[in-house]
Amino acid sequence: MSKIKTVAVYLGSRTGKGPEFVKNAYRLGQLLAENGIRIVYGGASVGTMKALADGCAATGGHITGVFPTGFKGKRDNAAAGIHVGPEGVTLSETIYVNDIAERIATMERLSDAMIFLPGSFGTMTEAFSWMEGWQLGYHFKPAFVLNTDGYYDGLLTQMRTMIAAGFMDGDDMDLLHIDSNPDTLVNLLISL
Repeated sequence: MSKIKTVAVYLGSRTGKGPEFVKNAYRLGQLLAENGIRIVYGGASVGTMKALADGCAATGGHITGVFPTGFKGKRDNAAAGIHVGPEGVTLSETIYVNDIAERIATMERLSDAMIFLPGSFGTMTEAFSWMEGWQLGYHFKPAFVLNTDGYYDGLLTQMRTMIAAGFMDGDDMDLLHIDSNPDTLVNLLISL
C-alpha cells in the first residue's frame, strides 16, 4: 500500500489545444480516486482543473479545492465574466484562503506528493515552489510530472542545462518522476 495518501495536483485553467490534455487530467482524477488517494487542487471549475475534479467525482474519490477568496482567474476570464470558482464542480470540501501564496502553502502542507500537468505561469509557480522546498530540505515529498504530448520536454532540457552549467546538482532532479501516461504515473506513485 502506498505511503502517499494525499496528492497536490497542479494544472491548467484552460483546456489546451488537443484532446489529450483534458483526457489525461480526467483519467488522473479517476485513477487517484480508484486507488484511494485524496486530491488537493486549486479549486477552479475551468480548464483541465475541471476535468481532474470531474474524473475524481465520477469515481467517488475525495477532492479538496483550495481557492482564494475573490479570485477571478486570468484576465481573459475576468473580462469575459467567466466564473472560475469551485461552485462549478463537485468537491468533497473547499478551503478558502486569502491569496495565491496561501493557496500554495496550504496545498503543500496538506499533501504527501505533487503531480503537475501542463499549465501556465500559475502551474509553474506551484510546481517550482514544491521543487524548491525539496531542494532546500524543507520537505522530502516526491514530485510527479505528467508530460502529456511532450509538453515538459523543453523544461526538462532546461533543468539539465542548469545542472550542466553548475546552478543545480544532478541529484536535484531525483525528486521528479516523469511519464506521459497517467496510468503508468499513478502506478509509479502507488509503488513508492
